Amino acid sequence: MSDGDFDDGGGGGFGGYTETTNQSYFDRMQNACAGVCIGFLLFFGSWGVLFWNEGRAVRRQEDLDEGRGIVKQVGLTSINATIDKSLDNQLVYVSGLVDGGDAVIYDDLFKINVTNATNAAIKYERNVQVYQWEERSSTRTEKTSGGGTRKITTYSYEKVWKSNLVSSSSFKEAVTPPNPTSYLVTSAFLASDDIGLGPFGLAGDITSQISWETPWYDAPVDLSLLNFTGYTSSFSGGQVRFRKASGFDSIGDHIVDFTIVLPDDISVVARQGTNGQLEPYITEGDRELLLFSRGIRTSDELFDQAEEDNNTLTWILRLAGFIAMVVGVCLILQPIATAFDVLPFCGDALEGCIGGCIIPCIALVISIPFTLLIISIAWIFYRPYFAIGSIVMIGLLGLFYVKYLKPKLSKPPPQQQQQQHNPETKPPNQGYNENYGQPEATAEPMGYEQHNKVAEPVGYGQPVGYQQQNKVEEQVPFGQALDNPPPATNPGFSPPPAYPAPTNTGGGYVPP
Repeated sequence: MSDGDFDDGGGGGFGGYTETTNQSYFDRMQNACAGVCIGFLLFFGSWGVLFWNEGRAVRRQEDLDEGRGIVKQVGLTSINATIDKSLDNQLVYVSGLVDGGDAVIYDDLFKINVTNATNAAIKYERNVQVYQWEERSSTRTEKTSGGGTRKITTYSYEKVWKSNLVSSSSFKEAVTPPNPTSYLVTSAFLASDDIGLGPFGLAGDITSQISWETPWYDAPVDLSLLNFTGYTSSFSGGQVRFRKASGFDSIGDHIVDFTIVLPDDISVVARQGTNGQLEPYITEGDRELLLFSRGIRTSDELFDQAEEDNNTLTWILRLAGFIAMVVGVCLILQPIATAFDVLPFCGDALEGCIGGCIIPCIALVISIPFTLLIISIAWIFYRPYFAIGSIVMIGLLGLFYVKYLKPKLSKPPPQQQQQQHNPETKPPNQGYNENYGQPEATAEPMGYEQHNKVAEPVGYGQPVGYQQQNKVEEQVPFGQALDNPPPATNPGFSPPPAYPAPTNTGGGYVPP
C-alpha cells in the first residue's frame, strides 16, 4: 500500500478540533509590508535566474557540440571484450549489457542471497511502511470589522501507511494509541560494488542512473527468522506484514516489500579512464559531459536526446523565472489591496477586485516585457558572434534605407511633380467633351498648343450638341497676333468652325 492510502480498519480517523486566530488590520498591513521585501527578492532574483539560465543553455550546447565532434565509437561490447588503451582519456561511446559483476548482494535481516536468488541483480531495496496517525488541517478565513480577519483552522486525524515516522506528540490533539517512535524492521538499500559494462567499470555518476526497479514478488522470505513480541507475520503478494491484530490494521503495524534492478542494455558516452573505468569527460570549458540511456542507442541519438533535454530545461527555467517575477510584483503591490479593506461596506469588494484582478494584471504587464528583455539581453550576451552579425545587418539596412529608400519615398509622384513645374496647368475636365460636334483633327500644327479648357454645362435654349466653352487664355509666342494663328503644317487640318452666339428672344429654342 503506497503512501497516502487510507485504511479505516482499526477505528479509521477522527477530527473536529478547531482553532481560531484573530488578526487585526494593523497586523495584516505588517504582514503585507513584510511580503514586499520577499517580493523584491523574487522580482530581482528572477532576473538572475533568467540571465543564468541562458548562459547555462549556451554552455551545455557548446559541450554537446564539442562532444559530438570528438566522440570515438567503441560500440557494442561484451564481458569478454578487451579495452583499447589507445582511447584512454578520450570521449568514447559504449553500449552493451550492464551487470553486477562478481559481487554478492546479501540481506542480513531476512538472510537472502539476492544475487543468487535473482540471477545477478544489480541493486536491491527493502522498503518499510508503518501504519500511523497523520494530522491534517483545513483553514478558512472570515473578515471582521475594521479590516481584520479571523482564521478558523480545523484539524483532523487519519490513519495512513507512511515510510517515515510521524511524531504524534506535536499534534494539536492527543491521539490514542500514539504513533510508534521506532521501526520493527528498517528499510535498506544494497547495490553491487562491481557494476560494469562489458570490460569497463562504471563510476558512481553512471551507476546512480541505473534505477529501473521492479517489484520482487517471489522473494525467498523465511518468516521463522523474524519474531516480534505482540506481532504476527505473514507473506503474500511480495509483502511481509507484521500485525498486532489479525483481520485489520492497527497503529504500529508494518509492511515490508522488496524491489530489485536486473541487468539490462545501456548506452553511454563518457571518458575512458586509464583504469578501464567509464567516467564523466571534462570539456574545454572545464565542465562535465556524460550521456546515459537505457537500451541500445547510437551516439547521435544520445546527443540529440541531450539537446532536446537541454531545450526543455531551458524553457522550464524561463517559465519558473517568469512566475517568480509575477509573484514578486504581486507581493510588492499587495499592501495597496490590503489598505482598501478597511473601508466600510465596499472594502472587501475593493480588496478582492484589486488583489485578485488588477494587481495580477499589472504583474503580467510588467513581467512579460521584463522577462523578454532579460532573455534577449542574455541571449545576445552569451552569443557575441550573433550580436556582431546583428549590428552589421542593422547597419546595412540603415544604409540601404538612407541611400536608396528614403529618396524614393520622399520624391513626389509624376503628376504632382508636373503640376509643381507648371502651376498654371489645371486638371483635365471630367464629364464634358469640349470637342463634341467638331471635326476630328488628325494632327496638330507645329507651334500650336492645345490648352485645357474649363467647360460649363449646356444652358437652357442651346442647341443639342452645342457647348459654350470658356477658353483658357492661350500663350502666344512673342510678336504673333491673336488673330493670326500659326500656319498649319498638316494640309488636312482646318481650325474648328466658330458658332455664332445664340439669340434668345423669348426663352425658346433658337437654331444655330
